[in-house]
Amino acid sequence: MLLTLALVLGVFAFWRSADLGTARLLTQSEQRLDSLMRGNAGWIRTIRDKFSTLSFALAQDEALRQYLMGNPAYGDAEALNRKFQQLAEDTGAPVLYLLDIHSQTLVSSNWQEPDSFVGNHYGFRPYFTKALEQGHAEYFALGTSSGKAGLYISRMVQDQEGKAVGVVVIKLVFDLLEKEWAGYGDRMFVTDPHGVILLSGEADWRLHSVNHAASEKLMSVRASQQFGDEPLEPVGLTMSDAGPGASFWKLGQERFLHVQQPVAGSDWTLHAMAPMKEALRTQAFQSRLMVMGLLCAALVLTALGLQRNQQRRESQARQELLRDALEEAVESRTAQLQVARRRLEQEMQALQEARSRARDLREQLEQAEKLSFLGQVTAGVAHEINQPVAAIELYADNTLRFLEQGQVETARQNLSRIQALTQRIGSITSQLCHYARKPQEQEGPVRVQAALDSAWQLLEHRARAQGVVLEREDLSEPVQVWALPVRLEQVLVNLLRNALDALEGREQGRIRMEVMTDGQHVRIVVSDNGPGLSPEIRQRLFTPFSSSRRQGVGLGLVISYDIVAALGGRLEEGPSRLGGATFHIVLRNADSALDKEER
Repeated sequence: MLLTLALVLGVFAFWRSADLGTARLLTQSEQRLDSLMRGNAGWIRTIRDKFSTLSFALAQDEALRQYLMGNPAYGDAEALNRKFQQLAEDTGAPVLYLLDIHSQTLVSSNWQEPDSFVGNHYGFRPYFTKALEQGHAEYFALGTSSGKAGLYISRMVQDQEGKAVGVVVIKLVFDLLEKEWAGYGDRMFVTDPHGVILLSGEADWRLHSVNHAASEKLMSVRASQQFGDEPLEPVGLTMSDAGPGASFWKLGQERFLHVQQPVAGSDWTLHAMAPMKEALRTQAFQSRLMVMGLLCAALVLTALGLQRNQQRRESQARQELLRDALEEAVESRTAQLQVARRRLEQEMQALQEARSRARDLREQLEQAEKLSFLGQVTAGVAHEINQPVAAIELYADNTLRFLEQGQVETARQNLSRIQALTQRIGSITSQLCHYARKPQEQEGPVRVQAALDSAWQLLEHRARAQGVVLEREDLSEPVQVWALPVRLEQVLVNLLRNALDALEGREQGRIRMEVMTDGQHVRIVVSDNGPGLSPEIRQRLFTPFSSSRRQGVGLGLVISYDIVAALGGRLEEGPSRLGGATFHIVLRNADSALDKEER
């Protein structure tokens, strides 16, 4: 009776083990897909936001606005074409172009290509009409010239009275993202509200539809020519419930676990499908194999219990063999679980790295400006270091001779000189490292004299090469401002470098640095006797992409303005003191703030 009951329970457990193993596998797969989708959805949002911000900055560009209004003083078409071409190369955008109010392309980054957009009319494109109606628009479509699908981000350009004078357009493609998806074991793709596949790791899925797309919606999409003559045929998916939870979809004989998630900030939907047919079969086999082993063990143990008086030794031997088999099975399963755990950890690490890359994009512009400057001063710093190195070599040779001759005191003096020269080299290199690193410290009191010395030390070699004289007065009393040392030095370096640029090729160049206090604030003034600022440059002084230098990008003063503002101060252009340009850095007096806290 007990044996029969055990057999019935064993058979039940044998069949139920497959269901339990399947449920566990589905839960793990769904969690993995959810994690993968969150990372990719965030990355898509980051890409869209980056280029949306660029379109906003271009729409505020005074040179573009004046060009659209017919003012030739702000540049001609060739200069703007080259500017758009450089921006496209720097940002990785396939094409940027500018349309006038009549939808004609006036400026384009591909102006020198055979399929240049210049002269073309795009009034039939919704991204043009919607930008004029709403101020901005996003539109995914097939390119009429390139034949390649992409996302068009457009923004209206207005004159000073808020009247539309044109539209700036950026086209995006997601080739790198789709290439990364192609390497996944899972399938990733993005659909629009009509069920048309816009992005996919499977190249032959693009501009096809999923089966649940309504035919009348697809007819309207085809009629709009949004995707040209593409038939938008279904990819052949057979699906169950396509709600927010997980579901099973089929493609041919393969079964997929499907999850989907909306992409924030858009009407797109991100889909992920994991192939499950072979995984489910393997999981069911492993679960039943394990239960079968346990059942066999139970049956054998029961039989051995009934016959233990006659076959005690044989029963013990069999138990040992079965125990070894079970241990091997457990070890094998444990090894498989460890492999799965390591794979999950790697995927989580990849997700964290993707988020870290998105966060670092916000700091790259400022750090790139600093590193670009360091590259310019490398030759001068090498010259500064070569002189003490040569002197050290000479003193070292002399010291050996003095020691051989027994002149210990003279050798000691040479060693003291060598020590002073090495300290000079260390001062130069430590200043470069200090300036190059990203600021990590908290805001606090910063000595103005030390900041001025550090900034000038980075540019002193260039000033000597140009014959520029620095005029400054040592402060009678130490003055401190509330700031970050590296941030303040970066602003000073930008102002001094601009002054040296203005004095390039001029004789008897002079730069003056002054520090004034009025109790609550400290004013740091940097002046030069260069050509000064024209009225046009002064009007758009702190506007992005505005520069009086031919090779300038127009971001140095913008970055400096933002740094000073973040420190609670302001950066101003003031009256000329030496006949050239004059800038004022106004920051809080740290000594005054500390006195208030003590009271």
